[in-house]
Amino acid sequence: VLAEPALASAVTTPLDPAVVARRPTQPPQPAPLPDRTSWRRELTDSLARASVRTVVAATTLAKEAAHAADPGLDKRVRDLDLPPWQKGRYGTAVGRAVHGVLQVIGLADGAGLTAAAAAQAAAEGVANRQDVIERLARHALATTVAAEAAAGEFWRELWVAAPIGDHLVEGYVDLLYRSPNGLVVVDWKTDQVHDDAAVAAKVARYRLQGAAYAAAVETATGEAVDRMVFVFLNDDGPVEVELPDLAAAIAEVSASTAELAEASAVSEAVVEFE
Repeated sequence: VLAEPALASAVTTPLDPAVVARRPTQPPQPAPLPDRTSWRRELTDSLARASVRTVVAATTLAKEAAHAADPGLDKRVRDLDLPPWQKGRYGTAVGRAVHGVLQVIGLADGAGLTAAAAAQAAAEGVANRQDVIERLARHALATTVAAEAAAGEFWRELWVAAPIGDHLVEGYVDLLYRSPNGLVVVDWKTDQVHDDAAVAAKVARYRLQGAAYAAAVETATGEAVDRMVFVFLNDDGPVEVELPDLAAAIAEVSASTAELAEASAVSEAVVEFE
């Protein structure tokens, strides 16, 4: 039906394909089998290369440095089939709900906060903690970084990945915004910190996580990250802590990824086929 009008058109030119004789095919020449020593050496090298971890989450760097389980570090990349408000967030149920609220409400005026807190509390199975979730989210909105972000260009729950050394470092940045001095990375934490010692301990534990976010953002965007800020959402109010000596922390991330490659190579188990 479509071809007939086209063929009848005055601008068509019938195709007259040229017939070219096909060259006879030649059977491939079998390569000689290597000797057993060479084969085993090549097999071992191939297994070692295939076993080196090439992708690492920002939270994994911090976890392996801390040698301890911490819900605040349980924030790996999630199944992409999950709803958007659950991607990239593990941690505790309340922590996940708070992050989900902060992802969707108005950052300047908190528009939709109560409804979002109710929805996230129900989604996480903690409907009885709705008031806690809403209170912690309000504390986040009262921070300096939230006000600065709302006044300009910002992104929330932003997935970022970039090559750092021999690895692809990836993760979800809770809040990224552009300040007059450069980009600012913000990580919301629902940890409860009640004194300076607790704050210092938490920042030390999360140091590589925050630095990995900053390193990946810088590499992916080509823009400088001016600050990386942890915000601890205490029950009685927020505590904003800037990651000290960010440049040194980013250098430590590069060193950590190199150590991961070495560890993978050392721990590689050789499979022998008989």
